Amino acid sequence: MNAYHHHFLEYDAKNTHNPRAPFAVLPIPYERSVCYGRGTAKAPAAILDASIQTELFDDEFFCPQGLRVQTLPAIPCRGISAGKIFTRIRRTAESALHSGRFLMSLGGEHSITFPLVAAAQAVHKEISVLSLDAHLDLRDSYKNNRFSHACVFRRVMEINVPVAHVGIRSLCREEYDLVKRRHLNVHWAREILAAKSDQWIDTLAAGMKNKVYISIDADVLDPSIMPGTGTPEPGGLSWQTVLRILRRLCLKRTVIAADIVEVIPLPSTPLCEYAAAKLALKLMTYVSKSAIVKSGAEL
Repeated sequence: MNAYHHHFLEYDAKNTHNPRAPFAVLPIPYERSVCYGRGTAKAPAAILDASIQTELFDDEFFCPQGLRVQTLPAIPCRGISAGKIFTRIRRTAESALHSGRFLMSLGGEHSITFPLVAAAQAVHKEISVLSLDAHLDLRDSYKNNRFSHACVFRRVMEINVPVAHVGIRSLCREEYDLVKRRHLNVHWAREILAAKSDQWIDTLAAGMKNKVYISIDADVLDPSIMPGTGTPEPGGLSWQTVLRILRRLCLKRTVIAADIVEVIPLPSTPLCEYAAAKLALKLMTYVSKSAIVKSGAEL
């Protein structure tokens, strides 16, 4: 029996298990290569449970979100090789995306982003990736594992999907050399925090393809907001800054799918899983509202 009786948002008999709902949430409790803080495998269930506590009235648009969301069965991640798990992730993601739906995946560690992006590329062809992260994750190999969470965007680059890195404040020499050699698109956290306006977000969007996949590592947020993550790097982005990035990108481009990874539920507080659930809800709301704006209708 699948342990995931959990579902995203309040139970809705018309949508929670409806394969035609325009939004789908995929839990992926995968954790194999984390190297510091552990517990990301527990995050998907915790985030789903926390989502039930979120209000269904939006504080920016002053209206109900009105999202129709199906919660997919979790990807089985125990007693199976990483290769088979990644294949299952990709096939499940492709199935959801082929139906023209927006897919929100909940990790788990960051390595799951590679098969998710591969699925998005297979379905949508020309895409860009926005990585919101404290780290570049561009090592060629880490601890003899080329599919480590620390290598995920190196693998994405190898399938010719361009990546814009936002919120970066920690890297190794190998990654720095790669950034310089390949002229990679990196927006450092310190520069974002010092920016006098959000013009840089418009420049970011202008450099991306029309269809965008967003990967959100929880550590992009400052540890004061998100202490439960594998490597809580100080000097992170604020909640409102992340929301402004997501909202403006949804208006400027077509966001087709996303993931939220590297959340570690803490025993003393539901802060981290609740923040992740709220972030997923906000992003899906932006996707929904931006589609209305692009259609020429009023919000």
